[in-house]
Amino acid sequence: MPAEKAQACMTGFCCAPGLTRQDIADALAVLPSGLASHMPIVAMRGKHAAHPDKLILASESLLHMCGAKNLAGLFRFFSGGEGGCSQRLADVAANLRLDAAPAVETLHFRIGRATKIITFLCRRTGAGRAPPLFAGAVLDVFDRQEEATSLAARAEPRDGPGAVGRGNELIEPGPPKAALRPSRPAAGSSRESLEKELRRQKSEFRELSAILDTATDGIAVLDSQGRILRLNRSGEALFGYDQNEVAGERFTSLIAPESRRLANAYFKGLKSHGAASLLNRGLEVIGLARQGGTIPVFMTLGRIGASPGVDKKRAARFCALLRDLTHWKKVERELEEARKDAERASALKSDFLATISHEIRTPLNAILGFAEVMMDERFGSIGNQRYKDYLGDIHASGTLVMSLVNDLLDLSKIEAGKMDFAFASIDANRIVSECVSIMQPQASRERVALRLSLSPALPNILADERSLRQIVLNLLSNAVKFNRQGGQVIVATALADAGSAVIRIRDTGVGMSEAGIGLAFEPFRRLATAGPSRGTGLGLPLTKALSEANHASLTIKSKEHEGTLVEVVFPPARILA
Repeated sequence: MPAEKAQACMTGFCCAPGLTRQDIADALAVLPSGLASHMPIVAMRGKHAAHPDKLILASESLLHMCGAKNLAGLFRFFSGGEGGCSQRLADVAANLRLDAAPAVETLHFRIGRATKIITFLCRRTGAGRAPPLFAGAVLDVFDRQEEATSLAARAEPRDGPGAVGRGNELIEPGPPKAALRPSRPAAGSSRESLEKELRRQKSEFRELSAILDTATDGIAVLDSQGRILRLNRSGEALFGYDQNEVAGERFTSLIAPESRRLANAYFKGLKSHGAASLLNRGLEVIGLARQGGTIPVFMTLGRIGASPGVDKKRAARFCALLRDLTHWKKVERELEEARKDAERASALKSDFLATISHEIRTPLNAILGFAEVMMDERFGSIGNQRYKDYLGDIHASGTLVMSLVNDLLDLSKIEAGKMDFAFASIDANRIVSECVSIMQPQASRERVALRLSLSPALPNILADERSLRQIVLNLLSNAVKFNRQGGQVIVATALADAGSAVIRIRDTGVGMSEAGIGLAFEPFRRLATAGPSRGTGLGLPLTKALSEANHASLTIKSKEHEGTLVEVVFPPARILA
């Protein structure tokens, strides 16, 4: 115990070695605010989300309550059950959904000849990060005596300290000042000890009541028939009722008629299957406010045991945690409306571009056709050479405009999800080889060497052949265009260790900075390194969109004046054995 206390960064807690103040704060933050600093708590951290098995933190009051001297003893205590009927605390933690609302769980533990019924408020966090954290706070403790014992017998000290363990092993009681269970008074002082214990229990009850009233979620205590015994202040504010007005009413009186059937089925299932609370996932229902309005509520029910000395089946109690979802529903509606607005805007843009492209293509095709006829001098010679040069410029400009219109239309269709793809088994080596052959004349004119390295072990991939060919051609065109005379472009295919297929294009050109790479993916953004070469600034954004449409990823690594490496990676799911 002293060694473990030395590791603690906060008074009143026993911590695992190496635990920092931030670790303690993270563990306490799992529970609702106001609980951790007042109630006996326990925290576990797991190696993965399915099995949080390592005990890392416990309050000293919890150690005293369970009769454990250190974390190891507490772990053995929580690993035991009553005749195998109760689940371990680690099982409860493993079945909780990450980052869900707190759940109420009840477990039975054997201490001497009595069984302790301990009710925990449990929660587990860690979605999207590792390792997950579990924390539980003790809400209530009851004794279920299996053998009648007299007050005098309870007052007599035992022969020796018990040991923490399972079955009928005794558990050494901790100091009475922090225990939550009735302490054993010494002989001759049973009356004073019992009165002192009663005052302490009343004080803790008032403290627990204050904590429940400060909780942000509504909390209702129910009897075995589903009648409301108590409603905290947050519950009163949520539904607009005073506690005295709903006491004795069925909890479904707070639920709208359309959700009552589901709520009743949830409650009956919890009553008939006690172990079902371990798999409690909660239920979204519509609450009914006093003023007549409705409230979206997430409700979690849990069993919290019965009062001592009363028939458990008749006097079992339950707890309902009621979380107001109004804010989240509003955010959800706003996000849905924003998504629909974006989809409408995208559809309008696609329709506009389709209409414009159709209107532009018709006269543009005529311009290109007439320019070609005049350049070929089919109906007679052109007297002035300048006119022939002008016709060449007209034809080149018209071809660029046509390419721009086609790229815009393709990019718009991909964003709107209207691009038609014919996915089939494709030999990527064949496509890459054909594209290199097509680009060879342009590379020769620019005095850039094209080198090809194909992996013979590369299997076929599931892709659209036309778009894959366009991806490779666009990347090869950029690699040649932004290269230097005497430079080279290396095109390769490979099967990565992770099972993905990779197409790599590396050049020795001008390269780009980190900021330049981000700008290159934006439409109509041409970098300063592009020089006087022609281009629309749509090639790379369109290539990236086509790659993603083929379920592949496109990445660029580059440094200024050192060249660029572009990789198109098809995941294992797109590889055909």
